[in-house]
Amino acid sequence: MSSKLQAITDQAALTLKALVREGEKDILKAWAACLEEAEVQEQNPKLRLTFTITLDLGKDQAAHELTFGIRHRLSNVTPIPDPTRRSSPEGATEKTTVTIKTPQGSATAPWAS
Repeated sequence: MSSKLQAITDQAALTLKALVREGEKDILKAWAACLEEAEVQEQNPKLRLTFTITLDLGKDQAAHELTFGIRHRLSNVTPIPDPTRRSSPEGATEKTTVTIKTPQGSATAPWAS
């Protein structure tokens, strides 16, 4: 490892320890909140601690950041739509219907492909 990178990682290690010591009470509060929320949600508790080193090469500075907390993520994977081709939903048949629900009521119609 280059001497410059070694010095950056050595400083980062010291800074990480200092930031954890400084934020210990808040980290432990987040830890407890994570356990509580996981129990309510019936999920495996996971607390994310993220340490980031940002090198500003123009100013010859290293910024260090420790973030922590419960992370929520919603995701979905879908095929990329082809705007030139109108397609039926996966598994749709001639008997497939579409129902639109509103506070005023609902309407059902056959799926037209």
